[in-house]
Order: sequence, then C-alpha cells, then structure tokens
Amino acid sequence: MLTNITSLVKKAKKGNDRAFEQLIGSMREKLYRTAYAYVRNEQDALDIYQEAIYKAYTSIHKLRKPESFPSWITKILVFQAIDFIRKESKQFPTDDEKVFDGLITEESIKSITHSMDLTEAFKFLNPTYKTIILLRYYHELSIKEIAEMMNCPEGTVSSNLSRAKKQLRPILKEGYIYE
Repeated sequence: MLTNITSLVKKAKKGNDRAFEQLIGSMREKLYRTAYAYVRNEQDALDIYQEAIYKAYTSIHKLRKPESFPSWITKILVFQAIDFIRKESKQFPTDDEKVFDGLITEESIKSITHSMDLTEAFKFLNPTYKTIILLRYYHELSIKEIAEMMNCPEGTVSSNLSRAKKQLRPILKEGYIYE
C-alpha cells in the first residue's frame, strides 16, 4: 500500500486530480471522524474536513516525502480543527471552558459517571492531549511520527500521552486505552 500511496502522491503533485481523489478516498472516513472528535458537530466537522482537503490539494506540491501523505494530511486536518475551535471559543465561550479550562480536576473526575464514552470524555481534555490520543490510537501513528508532526520532542509526546491516559482512565469504561 505504501508504494501505491507514493505513486498516487507523485501523480497528484503533477496535477492528476484522480490520483488526489484516490488518496483522499482511502482516508475519508478517518479524517471526518477525527474532525468530528474535535467539534462534535456534523456540519462543523464537514467544514473542517473540506477545508483541510482544499489546503492539502493546493499545497500537495510542498509535500517532500510522498510516503508521509497520511500523517501530512492528518496534521493539516488537526490544525484546521484546532484553529476552528479557537475561533469559535473566542466568539462564544462555553461554561465548560470556564469550569475546566481544558484540564480535568480530581473533583470533576469523581462527579462523572464511569460509563461515559470516549467522545464525552474528550470534552475534558485539552487540545494537545486530544490530538495525541487521536493520532496514537485512531491514526495508529508512532510516538516518533507524532513528535515530528507536532514539532516537539518524543519525550514530550510520551509524557503528554501518559497524562492524557491518566486523565481518561477514571472516566472511561475499562478496556478503551491500553498500551
């Protein structure tokens, strides 16, 4: 599959729209679900997804390593989602932002039921933790790939992943996140 991605990226870089569509087609569902995990709204997720596809299409010529297309487009989508959230939160601050300020406290963990699903639990994670969890467990990227994507040391990614799992563990059903 890696050679197929490399071949399609090379064709897309030369202006082959069908090759670009095939690349997107193979990742469409994961990209949409990732956007949805950030905003929990179908229309906003579609807007983020479409904007990320457009940005990838207009900048594919900048992609240096064709084999890294999946992580490259995921990075575009994640940053698009984070930008969207920042813009929205500046316009309409929510009570969640005031109470939790992106972090979950011991008191709030105790008040949340243990049957909460991952989508609900994500409301309480800051964007960095959310991104690392999604990239690691949903997109199945390595710590090294995530570090490159987020422009930070691998140790920082590992620490943040550990903190995120620690925050999620008490509020999720058993069996969601294991290393």
